Amino acid sequence: MNQSSQGSFGNLDAGFMQSTGKESYAGKVWIFDSLDPEASQLHFPLKLHLPLFAVCGRGSATVHLNLDHYEIRPGSLIALMPDSTLHGITASPDLHAIFLGVDLTFAREVMPDIHALLPVMWGTRTNPVVELSDADAASLRHFHAFLWQIIRTERGCYKQEMVMNVLRAMLYKLMEIHHAPSLQPSKRSRNEEIFYRFVHLVERDYTVARTVQHYADELSLTPKHLSTVVKLVSGLTAGDWITNYVITSAKVLLRSTAKPISEIAEELSFPSLSFFGKYFKKHTTLSPQSYRKQHDH
Repeated sequence: MNQSSQGSFGNLDAGFMQSTGKESYAGKVWIFDSLDPEASQLHFPLKLHLPLFAVCGRGSATVHLNLDHYEIRPGSLIALMPDSTLHGITASPDLHAIFLGVDLTFAREVMPDIHALLPVMWGTRTNPVVELSDADAASLRHFHAFLWQIIRTERGCYKQEMVMNVLRAMLYKLMEIHHAPSLQPSKRSRNEEIFYRFVHLVERDYTVARTVQHYADELSLTPKHLSTVVKLVSGLTAGDWITNYVITSAKVLLRSTAKPISEIAEELSFPSLSFFGKYFKKHTTLSPQSYRKQHDH
């Protein structure tokens, strides 16, 4: 594997990432177009840690996912969400598909309005396979090819911005596909409803409330129950969701505005600049100053 393609892909790097055509961007985005012939010989079951999307262009496969199985054929889109369990894959010799995997932290940076992805997360739990129209399949192939070209060839200082914007457009297209009425679950489960309400509360209050207790009180739940439900539905803890909203907002402000860092700290309701600096560095390994300087083109 060449240097640009190295990186952890959950537990799948031993097989999926050994494809004949593959690239990765900074351990954040993995893009490839075939499975290694030995992928079906991996030790299953495997727990997925990243979202993985694939569109079949040729051949067929049977994917054993979450104790069920799904048939993939030309024009099929399959979306595998984090915390799904993959029990095996049986692929035809001529299988060819486009694959995209995205690190969750990077996905949240690409899509600050992360709650917009919830329909995809919910929809794929009951409908992981979608039969695409010719137009939608072509759109996803074009996005995939363009993203691959940027990852493989661009060397300029705006490469990350180009990757993020093309990826954002591709994710919006996936959201549009999964918003189709026929793909929507008829009714949310109790846990999904709690999660949905939790994310909207975090979006409303994250600048002033960073404790699980606050959101549990708002939902009339115990912090333990809320944390269990959020982890079950999304694969992330309630604390992770809160932290990611705060850090993503801080990154956006540091990169897209000239506001003094002290003003950003105040805007995000940190008691002091020092406290904000320690919090930001804990979750990013960089100080706010270093992060801004790193992204100051």
